[in-house]
Amino acid sequence: MVTGINSRSPNAQHDNGKESNHIPPAFADDSIYQSHHHIGGMKRRHCGKNIGIAPVDRVENRHTEESVEEYILAIKFDYAIGARHNASAYTLLPTQGRPGLTRKFINTYLMDNGTAFTDKPGWQEMQFIEETDGRDPRLAQSIRTPGYTRIGQTEVEGPMFETTVTGYQPVKFVQDPTSNSNNNDRVDSSDCDMPVYRFGEVLLIYAEAKAELGTLTQDDLTISINKLRDRVGMPPLDMAKANAKPDWYLSSEEYGYPNVTGANAGVILEIRRERTIELLQEGHRFEDLVRWKAGTCIDQAITGMYFPGPGEYDLTGDGKADLILYAKGSAKPSADEGVYVYELGTDIFLSEDTKGYMAFHKDVERTKFNEGRDYLYPIPSGERSLNKNLTQNPGWNDGLDF
Repeated sequence: MVTGINSRSPNAQHDNGKESNHIPPAFADDSIYQSHHHIGGMKRRHCGKNIGIAPVDRVENRHTEESVEEYILAIKFDYAIGARHNASAYTLLPTQGRPGLTRKFINTYLMDNGTAFTDKPGWQEMQFIEETDGRDPRLAQSIRTPGYTRIGQTEVEGPMFETTVTGYQPVKFVQDPTSNSNNNDRVDSSDCDMPVYRFGEVLLIYAEAKAELGTLTQDDLTISINKLRDRVGMPPLDMAKANAKPDWYLSSEEYGYPNVTGANAGVILEIRRERTIELLQEGHRFEDLVRWKAGTCIDQAITGMYFPGPGEYDLTGDGKADLILYAKGSAKPSADEGVYVYELGTDIFLSEDTKGYMAFHKDVERTKFNEGRDYLYPIPSGERSLNKNLTQNPGWNDGLDF
């Protein structure tokens, strides 16, 4: 089956913080995707830092140690005492699940002038260099974009196709490779603190609650959503404009939330956009989809970068090939050291075979989200055995006959 996640931490594979055997197989997440699981453990403690919105230079440090001034509750890690996690290795080693953000999610990042990327002509077949140009700065804080360098390093690095199945390689929580006595990139060897609850989420909760209650005003956006946008240099969200013309992509059945209706539909969709981008990989996505009754998002397409066919592709912006794709059955081209050379249909799979979006599991039948069952977890059979007055949640069969 196709397995996808948007994890509470980079090494806990489902949004509810439980191991994968506690999650129904239908929950192939729609914004971050991987090929298999790697589970790790964490400890929690309060973080006694000042609370506020981290300025833009903090955000650009990709949520490592220097962004904790915004944390309200965090998980404290320290390499020296053995309190470590897997954030860096999770995205850097091919044995850790090969996670990648989906094309559907990448499309939701606005242009840096506040307009929708999906309103641009040709957005569907736009290639990596062009699609990442002029976007919300948080895109470059989410994935490797052209010109990407590791924290503390100067070498420009492109996406690592052996470690990401979509091409959109996550960078959030990835530390300086020299951290922890140069051991940071090894399995379970990272130690930046992990947010459980931070002030940015408080602002998002406030805006969403007011919008859903029908009491949201532009002043409310000024003290919430627009604080988040302002710190990365994005234009403010205008409530009247958003409601006058709700974003077609976010309201579509193919890509978004078609059940959002009413006078505040446009601004609710924009708040959801903001929440999904701002809280990427912080463990909220599944609970958000449940709260919004948007489980069908899980069934939407899971694809990656677009490639128009065999050829050479520059992904770092230096004018040189970083990836060469060649037709199935043809001779393998020669290439410089460090260039990926992949045979279509063997080493890399595209949605239309010889062209299209990266589609790692395109021929695998996915388990569909069950609207009548999957918003609730099954009650553990042990609990039901102890209390026979407990009835099982709809759609779940635990083999007990009471």
